[in-house]
Amino acid sequence: MRLIHQVIDDLRGLPDEEVSPLGAALEELLGGERGSLPELAERFTRAGLGHIMASWIGDGPNLPISTRDLRYVLGEERVEDLATLAGLSSGDFLVHLARLLPAAVHRMTPEGEMETSVESRRAAGRRGTPDAA
Repeated sequence: MRLIHQVIDDLRGLPDEEVSPLGAALEELLGGERGSLPELAERFTRAGLGHIMASWIGDGPNLPISTRDLRYVLGEERVEDLATLAGLSSGDFLVHLARLLPAAVHRMTPEGEMETSVESRRAAGRRGTPDAA
């Protein structure tokens, strides 16, 4: 699985996509303190929209996501938090996120596979996360 920082650099190269205001929010949502890719997949599944996110992983067609569905998956509090982080209104944030999130997830999973939460925590530990003494 690719790191979110690499993916954001890739997305900056797409035509007509403004990643800058969303960079910090994407990092937090997909690999920061506010979430992870596996956690987001769990949210999509619980919302009955797992098939949409699954379409973004691998080489299949990327199904679109509506702003209404994104708000439902993320929850109002998380949307407001991430929109504030991005410096956008929640409506504008969701419009941008609906366009960028499929590409971000797709680029994070070029092999068509996603780490599980346990694997993510183990990888974080190997990257030098200090152990409590």
